[in-house]
Amino acid sequence: MNRKLISQGALKYNANFFKHFSPKICAVVKADAYGHGAQDVAKILCDEVDYFAVSSQQEAEEILSVAPQSKIIILSKETDYNLLDKFYLTATNISDIKRAIESGKTQRCFIKLSAGMNRYGIDCQNDNLLKKVKNLIKNYDFAGFSMHFSSISNKKQSLKEYNIFISARAKLEKSFPICLGGGGAKNFPCDILRVGIGLYGYGDDMLKKVMTLEGKVLQIRTLEKGERAGYGGSFKASKPTTLAIVSVGYADGFERVGSKNLEVKIDGKKFKIVGRTCMDACFVDVTGGDVKVGQSVTVMDDANGLSKKYKKSTYEILTSFTKFRGERKITP
Repeated sequence: MNRKLISQGALKYNANFFKHFSPKICAVVKADAYGHGAQDVAKILCDEVDYFAVSSQQEAEEILSVAPQSKIIILSKETDYNLLDKFYLTATNISDIKRAIESGKTQRCFIKLSAGMNRYGIDCQNDNLLKKVKNLIKNYDFAGFSMHFSSISNKKQSLKEYNIFISARAKLEKSFPICLGGGGAKNFPCDILRVGIGLYGYGDDMLKKVMTLEGKVLQIRTLEKGERAGYGGSFKASKPTTLAIVSVGYADGFERVGSKNLEVKIDGKKFKIVGRTCMDACFVDVTGGDVKVGQSVTVMDDANGLSKKYKKSTYEILTSFTKFRGERKITP
């Protein structure tokens, strides 16, 4: 059986790492906690973090069902402000702010400011808009001002956005808590640090990888020179070759095209995937290795490698494993 192993020790270590940068931590568990399993992550971290952040009411309800005492922020736009009875919402425009005020629960609503991402939020550089917001909120307390940085690696751009954000906050004349998210957020003063991919071990060499994916060797095949394997005979043996058929395929998040030459580990030794990955299995060249049916195969313990091979972001790689089939096991 395939297994998705989630290290609670690594997860807690990463959460505590970020506590050095902010008095409060918001763990982002949207998209099934970046493929790690949102409910499992919430159960592990419910006593370690101050907030959870999700992208929809559905995700929020899922977290609430396993961590009923948790504070949960819905990051994306919601029009039903009755949800403030259970969750924290994010106001991204004037209409949202008015709805929050009408609800009488502004202290459970964050106001999103846009300082460079230009996705959601009040434009920090639109003085006329800021004046309208200032007049709207002058008699109310909100949960905070939030912002998302646009760049992970561009420190100059991040500093520029932070300064724009702080300037806009000053113009609004409210000292609501600052909630920052996105790459590099930990480098700037804030009251609440919203941690996404870093929570799962990526973006800083000091962090620990949380997820490992395992399959099983289903069958061993021996090919003579010139024989082929896989759909369309996509692999041709250039010499006598031993293949292990492994129980992981593109239905589990591994791409059908591009998997060739990816490496897996069996008993700590690396072997290459060959041929075209199938829906439920892949071919691994184990020539010269003492590999047997039933052995565990580590197909992923660091998404950065797959990111380079597939030429996709680590975010895309991790979230693709939401559909990984098999047992989900919490490890120390």
